[in-house]
Amino acid sequence: MRERITFNKLDLQLIAIGAMLIDHIAWAIVDFWSPVGQIMHVIGRLTIPIMCYFIAEGFKKTHNLSKYIKRLAAFYVVSIIPFYLFFSEEYGYRQNIIFDHLISLLILTVLEHQTLKRWQKALLTALLFAVSAIIGGWPITPALFTLIFYYGKTFKQQAKWFIGVNVLTVAVVAFLSALNQSLYFARYDWTWYDRAYLLGFMLALPILARYNGEKGNNTLGRYFFYGFYPVHLLVLTLFRCLASGSVSNYTIYLWLHIVSLLIVFIMLVGVLQARASRMQSAVVMFLVLESFYIVGFIIEILSTEIETIYMACVVEYFGELLMLVAFLIFASECGRIKIPLFIYIAHVLVAFILVYSVATSIDTGFFYSDILLTEFDGHTKAEYIHYTGYYISVVYICVVIAEMLFIMINSLIKGTKIEKRRVGMLFGALMFIWIPYTVTLTGITGGYEVPVIGVLGAAVFLTLCFYKYGTLDSVAIVSESALAKAEEGVIIIDDRLLVTFSNATAAKIVGDDSLVNSNAGNNETLQNIVEGRLTEIEYDGKVYEIRVEQLKHASYTQGYTIWLLDATKHRELLEEVNNIANHDALTGLYNRRHFKELVTAEIECGPRGTLVISDMDNFKAVNDTYGHKKGDSVLVGFASILMEYPEDILYPCRIGGDEFMFYLRGVTKHSQIEKIISEIMEKFTEKYAHDSVKCTLSVGAAVNEEKALEFSELYKVADKKLYIAKESGKNMYVI
Repeated sequence: MRERITFNKLDLQLIAIGAMLIDHIAWAIVDFWSPVGQIMHVIGRLTIPIMCYFIAEGFKKTHNLSKYIKRLAAFYVVSIIPFYLFFSEEYGYRQNIIFDHLISLLILTVLEHQTLKRWQKALLTALLFAVSAIIGGWPITPALFTLIFYYGKTFKQQAKWFIGVNVLTVAVVAFLSALNQSLYFARYDWTWYDRAYLLGFMLALPILARYNGEKGNNTLGRYFFYGFYPVHLLVLTLFRCLASGSVSNYTIYLWLHIVSLLIVFIMLVGVLQARASRMQSAVVMFLVLESFYIVGFIIEILSTEIETIYMACVVEYFGELLMLVAFLIFASECGRIKIPLFIYIAHVLVAFILVYSVATSIDTGFFYSDILLTEFDGHTKAEYIHYTGYYISVVYICVVIAEMLFIMINSLIKGTKIEKRRVGMLFGALMFIWIPYTVTLTGITGGYEVPVIGVLGAAVFLTLCFYKYGTLDSVAIVSESALAKAEEGVIIIDDRLLVTFSNATAAKIVGDDSLVNSNAGNNETLQNIVEGRLTEIEYDGKVYEIRVEQLKHASYTQGYTIWLLDATKHRELLEEVNNIANHDALTGLYNRRHFKELVTAEIECGPRGTLVISDMDNFKAVNDTYGHKKGDSVLVGFASILMEYPEDILYPCRIGGDEFMFYLRGVTKHSQIEKIISEIMEKFTEKYAHDSVKCTLSVGAAVNEEKALEFSELYKVADKKLYIAKESGKNMYVI
């Protein structure tokens, strides 16, 4: 039977952005009423239902609703300008689709709020629907779709409601369009059938019906789909302008930098949301400094005065030189090579000195001896006359790149599999930086310099490397968040068995105060722990259980966390529980169940022995005369007599009531048996000789000598002998 095709979340998201791209390409370059245009617009209707579905799903599953709302609001703001650049003529004052989804999310938040009263919910929901109707890009409809997907109990029910709302929407639009033909209350000159393509929303239902509930392996990053929206609008706007011939090369050059800055911002937001690590810190530093670099270029492009151009150069070099330091930090984390702090300090000092030389060059001429303003493609362009400071900066850049190459080559030779993969992406980032210079030399750019493309490409490589291989990479950061002062021992080891963290407790238990930065393979205890040969350690009168957890990311083991957990109290509690389970609560002797286990094990091992059962004579009279408290003391007294004998001689047991038994280990001679039984009986009689009610013992014994009898057989024989002793006048024994 053919397997049913299903889609995970990533598949549906890719379908949504693909459909959106097709729809927007149609708006940009295809005639609306052409067959191709109509088909492309119908395909584009797949996007909104899928997005509404995941807004409802996201509301159900999010762990932090406030952060979810803020994130959606942030990307709405980022998308405002790209949206108006592309859709201004079509939408006017109305907002982009992310605004519509934000409204939908706020409506769900109001309706599901725990403390709001019913009238408050109704009022706020009505206001949000009013906002959607007045300025929403798609009035009301996305909010209704989202509510349907959230409150529909089954997909079949959701589909029915969805189709109803979709048909009603098209009917309302058709009615208002026809009415507008005579009343002219809206600026849209639509015919009644103009928006019939909106019925294409229903095409998303068969696709959503095949959603399998899985996330899918999203290597693009969780914010790719948010970022794609404004970026693709800007790109399409640019292409439309190029196609119409209404934009100059200079405008394209300027917008290239603006779009690049926007992409960097989107990547920065995404990286900041990831789990903290040193690799994350390095990428954040790189992206922030890249923003300075791009801003410097934008200032330079727009400048017409020498002083402003010098200022732009300062911003550019500040971003560029320190961006290399961030790249170096990232490379050292990827290659697991610890660079001394003083080297970083030296790099930063040199970078600041060079930036200072740029800032003062207008007076000193040290970095640039002069900057000339020329006319280029109808605009002002700066030409730089380089001097000593510039060539020093080139040497400095070469030194930093040489350091990065050394780290990469070392990782390729000695690194683990994951380190080699990282290095591949680092090489890609480093090589991408030089591509724009090569492209410029070919003359394709028409004299425009585009290094921004190189650093943007490098940022993409570093960000992808971080997402794919680095979220858990810096185990040092993970260790820094561990409980350094905890009673439990914590040791963190990377995939090369280098100890990156050890708290004080762990150092004491393992017996090494200098674990950090040492190789675990050189410590026999740690080596045995990692290889699973050691599962517990005794230290200072305590027992520590050992647990080893792998630190994994992208299916690679990137290190180990070793937990040394104090199990002493647990063991003591376990022993206490076992003691309660195996012993009589009153006397402390073994209970019948555990006694049987001990004797059975003794019999199976081969040694011979004797099972003895005793019963107290006149014990009922003791309870009747003195009460149960006195009776309990007699039972405890007899138990203390049995416990005077070590366990290598006998196992003592209380059967219940006033019945006891014990097993004489390895004793089968009648003379020895009689001696021990007589001693016990005499001690018991003497112990209570002064009481008015005389309490004595009747005893029966079964010897396990000639043939190995099972416990049950021994018990029957001993019990029979006890009965004979009782019938014969009490205070006697029968063997």
